[in-house]
Amino acid sequence: MNADATAPQSSRGKSVLFCAECRFESALSDGWLVVSDGDERTVVCPECGHVADHRSERSAPTPPHAD
Repeated sequence: MNADATAPQSSRGKSVLFCAECRFESALSDGWLVVSDGDERTVVCPECGHVADHRSERSAPTPPHAD
């Protein structure tokens, strides 16, 4: 039996972010406040203001380019 077949399925997709403070969850493009300053990027929860992620743009994953 394949281990993936018995793993519990989550209703959250891979692109859904979750706030550890207030439990807000949504896709990054649907409501999260993204603040870029130079090469820094901060993702802030729109419900409670908790910083969910902060990193330099160089370490942030980049979306694939459409050709």
